[in-house]
Amino acid sequence: MTSTDPETRAPRRGPAPVQGMGMLIGLLFLVLGAFELMPGVTIGDGAARALFGVFAVSGAWTLAHLLTGAAAVFCTRSSRWAARFLVVAGAAYTVVGLAGLLPLPRAVTDVLPMNTGGVCLALGLGTAMLILGAGWLRRGPGRRRGPRRPAAGTGPAPL
Repeated sequence: MTSTDPETRAPRRGPAPVQGMGMLIGLLFLVLGAFELMPGVTIGDGAARALFGVFAVSGAWTLAHLLTGAAAVFCTRSSRWAARFLVVAGAAYTVVGLAGLLPLPRAVTDVLPMNTGGVCLALGLGTAMLILGAGWLRRGPGRRRGPRRPAAGTGPAPL
């Protein structure tokens, strides 16, 4: 066997791809929450505030985004926790996006305002998180994609 054969490579060390995606999504939520706190980035006053003039925001949304980001960063310590976080948070944001399509009571929309941009963001991000997390849980960290290794004794004879 040569050193370029795939069988001779050392097992890969370092974080799993799902951990990197979880960290990226966590940092995205933390930056989003920080932007919601900045007066120059949010336009409007009171309940009519909008992030970049597109996404409706409130104090409850800011708290939700900061907590989601912190939980994501914490859960990226292991691939299993990162995948479970992506599934749970993805399901939650998908449900929020679907709820934004329904006519909700004014008491709910005053606390958690939703506009078209927010609904699209929640549905898109929630669905992506669900796919990433569920795909990793289904695939599992031990399984690899690609061709299977030949059984012992069936490969070419060593030189």
